[in-house]
Amino acid sequence: MSSFISNSKKLRKRLSWGLIGLVVLGAVAEIGVFRNLDFYGKAPYSFIGQLDVLDQSFKHAETSRITTAVFGDSQSIDALRPELMGSAGGRDPGTIFNFSVSGGKAFDIYHTYLKYESKLTGLQEAIVVVNEHQINSYRIDKGDMFRYYAGFNDRLAVMDRHNYGELMLGWVSKAFDLRTTWSSKIVDPYLKGTLSKPFKWKAGGLAAVTMVDPEHMTAAYAEDTAKRWFEEYDPEGLQTDSFEALLSALHNRGVRIVVLQIPRSAEFETAIRKLYPEERSQYERTISAIASKYDAEFHMMSNEGLPLSTYFRDTNHLNPKGAAIVSKSVAELWLK
Repeated sequence: MSSFISNSKKLRKRLSWGLIGLVVLGAVAEIGVFRNLDFYGKAPYSFIGQLDVLDQSFKHAETSRITTAVFGDSQSIDALRPELMGSAGGRDPGTIFNFSVSGGKAFDIYHTYLKYESKLTGLQEAIVVVNEHQINSYRIDKGDMFRYYAGFNDRLAVMDRHNYGELMLGWVSKAFDLRTTWSSKIVDPYLKGTLSKPFKWKAGGLAAVTMVDPEHMTAAYAEDTAKRWFEEYDPEGLQTDSFEALLSALHNRGVRIVVLQIPRSAEFETAIRKLYPEERSQYERTISAIASKYDAEFHMMSNEGLPLSTYFRDTNHLNPKGAAIVSKSVAELWLK
């Protein structure tokens, strides 16, 4: 009997040490892998991977010299290029940095700013690029960048009876929270031998996309994009709160703010006016009111003289020709 008790104690002790080892191993994996941007940078074209590429670009910048920052999404990556803006505005391009992230909504844009805020010691002016898509809070909890950045309070703000378990477990474990990203964008391609090769960082922010898909140059594609942007439109949630938080943070440190809606194609504007006129008006009122509250200029740039076939790579993203015109215009109007 004593032998049995002794063996049971040894077994429990081994199991206890084994459990401790698993916990330690899990913690190491969380910190060293699943919360580490370098890991996601192995898939640089993913939403999380691009944050690592942006980080590399910022680390190579002379951050104390940055006086002008651009915040936005893929539209402003493609349209507002530091080298073009610097040339047109008589500025050293090294004083301009574009923090825009592809697929970025207001929450992602705001938290990208927060990540670099303390290092932007010379910041004097900010160009915040907005659109209707950025302030739609519908399914915010499903966004990869939201899950990467979201803290406990952010998750509480979007929690409901359907997603509370997912959000809370994701807060504890990024391995769980971002499982789709690392499994489908990194592990699966690695096993298949198709994992993208890391590419060199670009000065001043992320590189613009220039590839043109003919199927994305039609009125039908413009309508499809508008439908995606306005799906279950919710402009009164955390996304809009995040847009306001960004303007508030910039305003409180004395930064001059220009809020811009940059040109989209005539086909895209027509699709929105046709399908979502009320939502469009609500968006304009919301952005205008928040901008005014924080002494920010708000301008909706015209697409006059910018036909789709010549100046866009799809119905709502400018190509290099369009970027040259818009970067020059923005620099001449607001950077001098």
